[in-house]
Amino acid sequence: MPNSREEVFVGAPIMEVIKASIADAVGLEPGDTLLSINGQPVEDLLDYQFYSQDDNITLVIEKKNGETWSVDIEKDFDDELGLLFEGVVFDRIRLCRNRCMFCFIDQMPPAMRETLYVKDDDYRYSFLFGNYITLTNLSDDDWNKLESMRLSPLYVSVHTTSGPLRQQMMKNPRAAHIMEDLQRLKQAGIQVHTQIVLCPDLNDGQELVKSINELADLYPSVQSVGIVPVGLTGHRDKLPHLRTFTAQEARELIEEVNQWRNTFRSRFGIGFVYLADEFYVKAGIPVPPADYYDDYSQIENGIGLIRLFMDDWQEIKRDLPNQIDPVQVFLITGESARTVMQTVAEDLNRVKGLGVEVIVVPNQYFGGGVTVTGLLTGTDIINCLQDNYRGKKVVIPEVLLQEGSTMLLDNITLEEIASRTGVVIRTTDGSARSLVEAVLY
Repeated sequence: MPNSREEVFVGAPIMEVIKASIADAVGLEPGDTLLSINGQPVEDLLDYQFYSQDDNITLVIEKKNGETWSVDIEKDFDDELGLLFEGVVFDRIRLCRNRCMFCFIDQMPPAMRETLYVKDDDYRYSFLFGNYITLTNLSDDDWNKLESMRLSPLYVSVHTTSGPLRQQMMKNPRAAHIMEDLQRLKQAGIQVHTQIVLCPDLNDGQELVKSINELADLYPSVQSVGIVPVGLTGHRDKLPHLRTFTAQEARELIEEVNQWRNTFRSRFGIGFVYLADEFYVKAGIPVPPADYYDDYSQIENGIGLIRLFMDDWQEIKRDLPNQIDPVQVFLITGESARTVMQTVAEDLNRVKGLGVEVIVVPNQYFGGGVTVTGLLTGTDIINCLQDNYRGKKVVIPEVLLQEGSTMLLDNITLEEIASRTGVVIRTTDGSARSLVEAVLY
């Protein structure tokens, strides 16, 4: 595999040229490839946006007929060139070099979509989309780019601030330098949202106390800490032994974190540490009110999703009709969302003529302790529905689907589910309003 940026660089393929734009005026076309701007290779969308801001720029273009053009452009600062690309990375995605003992991808069942097995660890996806990265695979060029472009905020999987323990958990010597890496980001003026995947008997207890305190010492560069429970499937052959949290341990952790949060709110004006919704579900405790989550900075981690939905639901349900023509609807969900969806069903059933039931689908495909709705497969849904709901309306969350398609994780489509079970499928984007529309219309 190539190791240098030059070996893998192929340019930025142009997907579209906006009509009447600068790029259109100089003769650029879809199918051309942008190679460089002012001598700087364009390896990703960040390069394009950063280098194209200058008043005077020179583009090197490889035309779709193989010719190479050098195009000089004089424009106002920040004028857009009018180029659109497919994707955001044009060289190659940075892959993970760790072998984390809790890695979810290593625990996935076989025969799923190939892209699901790709272990990305790319700082550009962190900046653009909120993906969590480990900082263990950054080259000198990567660090220089991070610092010169001041790519902030980033989302970093810390897990522990103890160098030796992090190296043990991630099986990568570079993982031990996390505090030095975070200090470097701080010096560069880059803000960071951090994540701790909490594993009982490993990085919890006093190790967690130490990690939280050391991350707090880096505030305001470190803006938040999200704590999520380790996820374990039934496919952990030859992987290190790990266990999940008990309900009692979840309750104790919630109480401990609340104490820390009181301290941080006094120091920083925010709670700083945020627990995943799964801890509250496990503990049998309602999720906190909205002010717990401050600006929902950890929403990319799924922290606060239940509260956002429930607050949205409280508003939406006021506009439910009093009566509709008789219809029966079934809501597909995972075990972890059972209580929330049952509450929603109770509210919907107050509408005369409407009958709503919740179908909690066991996740047998992943096995283990996987209960989240987003990891349900077509196989699980078909096995659960069988032939018992033929002709009935069934609502399935779009979070189960590949973006832009009707395919679930196991390559089964919504059309196949409908064909094999006889149900009428409606989908919802996860919002309360979308759910109401799927149920009523």
